This record gives sequence, structure tokens and C-alpha cells, in this order.
Amino acid sequence: MGSIDYAAVELFLADRREKGLGPKTLRERLSVLSLILKFAVKARALSENPAAGHEVVVRRNKLREGDGVLSMEQVHQLAAHVPDRYKPAVWLLVFAGLRPAELCGLRVRDVDFVHHEVSVRATVMPVHRYGDEPYRGRVEGPPKTDAGDRTTPIPEWLFQDLAKMIAARGNLDRDGFLFQTRYGNPLNRDHFREDVVRPALRAAGLPDKVRTYDLRHSHASLLIELGANPLAIAQRMGHADATVTLRVYGHLFKGTQQKLSEKLDALREATANNR
Repeated sequence: MGSIDYAAVELFLADRREKGLGPKTLRERLSVLSLILKFAVKARALSENPAAGHEVVVRRNKLREGDGVLSMEQVHQLAAHVPDRYKPAVWLLVFAGLRPAELCGLRVRDVDFVHHEVSVRATVMPVHRYGDEPYRGRVEGPPKTDAGDRTTPIPEWLFQDLAKMIAARGNLDRDGFLFQTRYGNPLNRDHFREDVVRPALRAAGLPDKVRTYDLRHSHASLLIELGANPLAIAQRMGHADATVTLRVYGHLFKGTQQKLSEKLDALREATANNR
């Protein structure tokens, strides 16, 4: 462990690139390696994390029109066909812009019922069997980026629904997962889509190609429609900075810019009459 340095990690990345690993997979491998070495630093086996500071560029696809973004009316249609125990999960995805893995990682303690806020502190990802390794089912980890560790206010009615959901379990364990299956297990991101979201989409007459992740895109689209600025959206989405927001959603701001121009001109006319 002590022999691993920055150059060794660079050679590791270069070797995996030559073997055909894509940027996204490579970044995931680097993240796992970084977590291991971060633990080594805490255990004082290393003085610093040699997996930190490496750049693996992953091209973010620009969100195109018709890519599964739902309007608020369509969200209502979807939620109407989701089982009651999972309705708060769908609305939280839409109102807080959570990634599905962040939704699965929420614990009861992450909900502030006094200030009506939800804090993202962890993720839960499904893990598939690899070789002879035992099946682990899921793995907990940190948010995707440092900015992903965030706190977002949500409406009081949604907190009331969350409170009722927790009370119905009869178990107020603050360390327990906020959303659970009927058997008390934490949500599996993939199963949630196939067993809950997709059937609800079909029942509502909506395209079943819409992903759970598209509810996060819908959150951003709705904020843009309301006139929110890119920085505020980036903070709610957990983006590293507003340039990421503009890269993915920039074209959606076109309509907003037109509205802003119209409002600015209206202000000019109103003030001209006062001269």
C-alpha cells in the first residue's frame, strides 16, 4: 500500500484506457481506488491520497427535448398511479432533484422536520455479483461530488407525508433508511424503476422509457421554467459548478431569456411613464 504514489495511479489509468475502458467506467474505478486509499490515509499507512487530483473527463450528454422530462401535470399523473408507500419518494425526486442513488441513501436522520429540509449525505448503489465474490446487494458511499453533499428545503405538505410514512412503520429508528421496501430493506435503485416507476408510467399513459433519473431532469426543467438562475439550480442539483448545469440544460434557458427580455422591456415602459 505504501508503495502506491501519484505516478502509479496515472499508470493504472493509462493501462485501463489502453484496454478499452470508457471514461465513465474508468472514473468509477478511480473513485473506488480513491476510497480505499483515503481509508489508508486515515489508518496512517499513507501520508496523502495518491488517487486524488487525477482528471478523467466524462462527456456529459446535453439534455435534448423529449428526453423524458415530465411537466408538473405529468408528474401528478405518474404519482397518482404509484403505490402510496412510494408517493413521497417520487415527489422528493421532483422537488429536491435527487439522484436515484441519493434517494436510496437517505436515512430518517437526514430529514429536518423543524426547518423542512432534506440533507444528502450518502448514496446506495446496487452491486452485481463479480466472479466468485459473494453477492453484496448494495454498497453505500459518499455523494457523487463534494457539491452533492447538500441540504435542500422542500414543502411542508411533503414533510407531512414523510412523517406519516415513518409513523406507519411503527419504528422511529433515526439511523434507518428513509425509504424501504415492504420487507424493511432499503430501496434498490434498479428495482424501484422496474417495479414501481415503470408500471406507474404505463398505467398513467406516459412513455415507459422515462427513467427514475429523468425525474431529476424534470426538477431542473421546472426550475428553469420558473426563472431560477443557473447557480441556484446547480446548488439544488449538487453540481460541482454552474457550468455543468449550463452544459446539460443550457438550451432550456432560451425560453427563460425571452421572458426576461419581455419583463425588462415592460419595466422600461412602466418607468418611462413616471418621468
